Amino acid sequence: MRPAYLLLPLLLLTACKPGSAARDGAGGEDLVARTLFTATGSFDAQADSRERIGGGLRRATWTTRPPLDAAGVVVQYDSDARPLSWQLDIRSPRFTAQDLAGPDARAVTTPQGEALHPAAGSRLADTLILTTGQGLRVVTRGYVTQEDAALLPAFRR
Repeated sequence: MRPAYLLLPLLLLTACKPGSAARDGAGGEDLVARTLFTATGSFDAQADSRERIGGGLRRATWTTRPPLDAAGVVVQYDSDARPLSWQLDIRSPRFTAQDLAGPDARAVTTPQGEALHPAAGSRLADTLILTTGQGLRVVTRGYVTQEDAALLPAFRR
């Protein structure tokens, strides 16, 4: 009989392998986590362009190898408060707003059309996901407060 501590590494390896319940089927990585990593700067080094656009805002653009499963991605953010204040435009995504928002998201109407507000327990709880003519737009409450106040009522629960 083998001691249980010898089996622990094997159990940990099988629990973390791609395709486990903790991951989605798209590329073996969590879509919400990848979206958050993209928005907060984890993939900026691979961006096709990075620029200052004024007023403390910056932009990173991916067209050749976007970090999300889409034709292109642009993140615009406040350089002083990036984790709290960003907007992510996802062109021609190969996933839906509902995939990103989660099953418990609440539909809201905004001046820019219909949107989804992820559930309070979601890692995207403080965002709004809008469908645009080109794809999806994900904005944080912090970004909306500074740059697009007309969307603020959509954050009320």
